[in-house]
Amino acid sequence: MKKLADLRAHILANVPSLKRNPDKLLTFIEDGNIEFWQGANLSHNYTLPVRLIVTDYAGEVDHIIIPILSWLQIREPGHDPMTTLSFEAELLNNDSYDISVTVNITERVIVKATPAGLDVEHVLPEPPLVMNDDAEWQIISDLHGLSEPVENDQ
Repeated sequence: MKKLADLRAHILANVPSLKRNPDKLLTFIEDGNIEFWQGANLSHNYTLPVRLIVTDYAGEVDHIIIPILSWLQIREPGHDPMTTLSFEAELLNNDSYDISVTVNITERVIVKATPAGLDVEHVLPEPPLVMNDDAEWQIISDLHGLSEPVENDQ
């Protein structure tokens, strides 16, 4: 399940206190489902309710949620914003929390038969191309002589 590892790496890279203390981020899959089809096709989809638990966290909750939201924009295009995220928190003292965030994700697995065996590919959506806002566009059309030159009758 590559998406879980990818999500964990993204959070650790973007939450400085967790980057320094990665053992404070616990990750679990709870009650996952596998959707598959009858027949010779072994391709399938995982539906994963991922539980992320951050222990003894003294920062702002937004510093955890915002990296998760940025990851969802890229890796879960088309997610339902009403059902994708939920969370719980326990105030340990005036300065720290245990925070539990559940992220509902999916992962598509494509299985193809090859002469050497089975080729298994976990599909992770790629980030969209980002255009430079100041970029200038130019359309060039080369019809390779498919049209005759237009003569001007003036």
